[in-house]
Amino acid sequence: MKSSFIYRLLKKPLVAGITAFLILLLSTQYISYQQYLLHENKQKEEIDNEVSLIKEKLQALVMYSYSATKALAYIVERNGVPDDFDDIAIELLDNHEYFDVVELVDNTGTITHVYPLKDNNVIGFNIFKSNEALSGVLTTIKRKDFFIAGPVNLKQGGVGIISRQPIFINEKFAGFSAVITTLSTFFNDLKINTSRDERFMYQLSRVNNKTGEEDFFLDSDMSNYKEFAVPIEMSFGEWKLYVVPKQNELNSGLWFALFGLILAINGGWGVWFLAGQSERLTRLINIKLISQESELKSIYETSKVKIERSESNLNKAQQIASLGSFEWDLELDTLSWSDEMYRIFEKDPNNFEVTYEAFFDNVHPDDRDFVLKTHTDTLKNKNTYHITYRLLLDGERIKHVDEQCEIYYDKNQKPIKFFGTTQDVTARVHNEKELLNYKNNLEKIVNLRTEELNDSKDALLNLLEDINSQSIELEKEKVKAQSADLMKSAFLATMSHELRTPMNSIIGFTGILLKELAGPLNEEQKKQLAMVKKSGEHLLGLINDILDISKIEAGKLKVSLYPFDYLATLNGVVDFLLPQASANGLNIDTDIQVTRATLNSDERRVEQILLNLLSNAIKFSKKGTIKVKVDIKDSMLVTKVIDEGIGISKKNLAKLFMPFIQLETGLSRNHDGTGLGLAISKNLVEKLGGSIQVESAVGKGSNFTFSLPMENSDNK
Repeated sequence: MKSSFIYRLLKKPLVAGITAFLILLLSTQYISYQQYLLHENKQKEEIDNEVSLIKEKLQALVMYSYSATKALAYIVERNGVPDDFDDIAIELLDNHEYFDVVELVDNTGTITHVYPLKDNNVIGFNIFKSNEALSGVLTTIKRKDFFIAGPVNLKQGGVGIISRQPIFINEKFAGFSAVITTLSTFFNDLKINTSRDERFMYQLSRVNNKTGEEDFFLDSDMSNYKEFAVPIEMSFGEWKLYVVPKQNELNSGLWFALFGLILAINGGWGVWFLAGQSERLTRLINIKLISQESELKSIYETSKVKIERSESNLNKAQQIASLGSFEWDLELDTLSWSDEMYRIFEKDPNNFEVTYEAFFDNVHPDDRDFVLKTHTDTLKNKNTYHITYRLLLDGERIKHVDEQCEIYYDKNQKPIKFFGTTQDVTARVHNEKELLNYKNNLEKIVNLRTEELNDSKDALLNLLEDINSQSIELEKEKVKAQSADLMKSAFLATMSHELRTPMNSIIGFTGILLKELAGPLNEEQKKQLAMVKKSGEHLLGLINDILDISKIEAGKLKVSLYPFDYLATLNGVVDFLLPQASANGLNIDTDIQVTRATLNSDERRVEQILLNLLSNAIKFSKKGTIKVKVDIKDSMLVTKVIDEGIGISKKNLAKLFMPFIQLETGLSRNHDGTGLGLAISKNLVEKLGGSIQVESAVGKGSNFTFSLPMENSDNK
């Protein structure tokens, strides 16, 4: 190495300095580039999450609009304009949070029915005479199918989206059923304030099929942000969604690049300076090396004598203690003995070939299975062993021996050798003192050899290289595993979303049939349709749970924090579940120790936690009262849900919050579910900065307690 051209070149201070500068520059700039990519990817991920959420809501709006207008049109086509139009409209508005207004239009284009009438006094307005509405109206009639028009400046004020379903009676156009969604309602559901959001600017547009121009829903013109436009393909035209970051902060990768440049300059200068210094020190070092070489040679000779003396002492110690040592190389399948092993087994080292089979032949026949099983179990369980067994010598003499052994492994945890000792125990107590001397001598040998290894610089560098290589491989495997997990969660989320669309239609149309709007039903038909609707609602709940748990596992579940009246939310959930509790013969009592409780959290997720806990209490209780207690302790809002149900055993409490786990207790086999409710609730509580615990006993009921911070500023 010292005589090579490269080594001589690197000894020159200038060359060494430039080389160090280039290495540091390339390394730091590569790290800076990776940091730059991480920053860009993080911003893109935030935008993608926001776009994905809005697209999902927009597609849900389309699905609900289609279901609602189709159901209303079906009623009119079958029975004419219903007398209870307001009741039907109320049900549609209650079931679909996106809708603001429900309308009926006759064949002349005149609006005949509107709910609610307050702030929507448009009865008598002719949409055929509106230049803004005419294009969408004609398209709907021509398609003879559902169509969404927008943006539309509503006569009652604001910008909205109008969903229309044409009504045909005996193949003749008879009017429209329509629902209206104001854009403010749509964005409010997403917890988005388009005028005050500090992170993003939002815009929704519809592409004119004839001119290709965009009609924007909001006042802001996004023509200069085409790179942020995300197309949303629909069967009735193309829409575009804009989510544009407001603050374009300086990428941290640029700071890393500047720091790396400074580091490379300083590092190169330092190497140049030190290399120049080294030339002045080389002469002194060479003199010192010659002196040390002479000292090392003397130490080597002295150490060699000491090692030979120690090995001799070791053999004597083994002889005195009747303690032999052996080494079984598993890779080469070779067995080696110390001198004392030959004496213990009474074999001549010159005539006896040491093999595992030869060793085994000297074990007493009654102990062979025991010894073989010990060796096999040790390999399997990766542990040490200490056993006593008998030898059968000359076919008649028995000798008891004590054997201890441990296994050595390579860096991949593959067993490579047995190392152990065998002692004739016919004198153990008399030899303990000699064994202590043997141990001390052995430790000195080990320490001496350890010092020699520590002086080996090349061995240490090779070891560091191996460790670095393994670290890189482990990182690659980690990335693969994370990618596979994200793909799984994305697949579950996509499939859950696709399943929800037909399930909503099934539930909606089943509800219409049960109202007998399409004709009378006999009792058996009502019973079967009720079972279909209940099963559909149950399946939709399971799909929503799977969608939530897949988002949680993928790390994509977002929460939005804002202040709301917690007591009002709690009372709403209790009122919603009271009919279900009453049907099971249960009461729900509330014990609230505070007069007001304004919680800064995600209201929708808090409501989901309450629904899960109270629904479980109702499901697994046959009698008694379900109590809900609320109090504030140390700036934490504490809620307890206490039931008198079947309870949970101690052994099952540990796995209670695991996903897809149903406990084998009491009535659990008689109830449906995926075992996701409590797992989702636990993740939501922790996501909102709180905690959840449970106390329970079989046959005595359960007490679920969750705490949430009153002030929560961490938007996770």
